Amino acid sequence: MKVRYFVVALAAVSCLTRDSSAQTPSARDAEPYSRKNTFTVFGEYSNDSSHIVLGMTPDRKLAGIGAQYQRRILDRPNFTLSYDAEFRPFIVSSDPAASYYYTLCSQGTCESYSGGTSVVPKCGAGTFTFSVDVPTGSPPETGTETIICSRQQTIAQGGSPIGLRITLMPRRPLQLTISSNGGYMYSTKPIPIPGAGSFNFTFNFGGGLEYFYKPYRSIRLEYFVQHYSNSFTAPQNPGVDSGFIRLAYAFGR
Repeated sequence: MKVRYFVVALAAVSCLTRDSSAQTPSARDAEPYSRKNTFTVFGEYSNDSSHIVLGMTPDRKLAGIGAQYQRRILDRPNFTLSYDAEFRPFIVSSDPAASYYYTLCSQGTCESYSGGTSVVPKCGAGTFTFSVDVPTGSPPETGTETIICSRQQTIAQGGSPIGLRITLMPRRPLQLTISSNGGYMYSTKPIPIPGAGSFNFTFNFGGGLEYFYKPYRSIRLEYFVQHYSNSFTAPQNPGVDSGFIRLAYAFGR
């Protein structure tokens, strides 16, 4: 008799254990501030570039829009780890350009002409006077060079199929997020300077805050550093480091 009661009790405990373990994943998936699959759209802007990691080219501005997909691969009470991939179909790079104008004077007669416009590593506006070497006995020649600074825009697109994101405090409406991605950027013209190539490799890292204003829907504000360069696949490889601000809207389950 005692054996029968023991077997019944053991079977009841086993059923309860199976029911509890079966409900745990679905209960976690039902967390309103944590998603298994997340879809994100974002806009981003960088007002400048400088030597932060490896880049050497200053005064580059970048802006873009894109989409992101996250898949949660590890769920813990204090943090989650997700696979993170993004696609940026529209990027615009604004680079400094210099326009050159020359005036040559000889025996009171002056002639002006344009030297064209080109993207430069750094533009310095101004007017400069110079003299021209001439054969002995010829009248001396002098001239001025005027440099006018402007900006040239280049359209690009990019993708980062490799990435990870760590989210801290995943059970709260306000969460801290840290991420890093690697991929490419392809432009219609060589950037950041002529001769640097149109295909560049990219990687970025940064962090920010994510706020769930309603279950499964959130707004994220991030700051991250992006580096791009061609890894010496082109004659010149100056590299660019940019600090981005990104505003994102995320949803999913």
